[in-house]
Amino acid sequence: MKPVIIAHRGNNQVFPENSLAGLRSAYELGCKAVEFDLQMTKDKQLVILHDSDTKRTSDTAASVFTHSYAQLRKVSVHEPSRFATQHYPTPISLLQDFLPLLSQYPQAHAYIELKHESLQHWGRQCMVEALLPLLTPFTEQCTIISFDLSVLTLIRQHSHLAIGWVLDRYSTDRYQQASRLFPEFLIIDHTLLSTQQRPWVGSWEWMVYGVESIDLAMQHAKNGVKLIETDRLPVFTPLL
Repeated sequence: MKPVIIAHRGNNQVFPENSLAGLRSAYELGCKAVEFDLQMTKDKQLVILHDSDTKRTSDTAASVFTHSYAQLRKVSVHEPSRFATQHYPTPISLLQDFLPLLSQYPQAHAYIELKHESLQHWGRQCMVEALLPLLTPFTEQCTIISFDLSVLTLIRQHSHLAIGWVLDRYSTDRYQQASRLFPEFLIIDHTLLSTQQRPWVGSWEWMVYGVESIDLAMQHAKNGVKLIETDRLPVFTPLL
């Protein structure tokens, strides 16, 4: 089985992570799916950002919780520690900035992670209420993923979006919880899932992340894992 390759935070070996340019590049290379992260700003805007501040990806430490989107827009998240000034300026994007790409690539998919910092700070209901109206036109092209089982349950109750639970461990209690939720996807770090035995069978497809080689991807695929998430998209171009 040939796996489906998912670009973790876009084509982040060539462009800054979670940047609109990097997400677009992944689709342009032929990648069928991307994964990116959402945080919520002081004025309740959903921004494509992994951390709850910009310290790691810019030269400014601005918190999403104390800054409006208009303020954050002035910060360039061009990852100077990795790329120097190559991609300066790279503004933080809103979720709605990304959505036209789904119209441009109607066969493409996006796995959108709701980050725990914003869920904890603003509350699950607040993030879900901001999210669902934006994604209603793109229900078939988007999956909401999270480590937080409760927010996935909330999304299941109020929308037709697919959900993916990111597991912190491969254990009996997690299997029992997944069996009650019926998520479309179960997602796990490749180091936590053996390639020596087939993973649990259920309503879900498996996604394994952190995979950096085609050989390891094919081992998981042979074991029944359909979806492979990677930071090394250029390595996987032969499979796209």
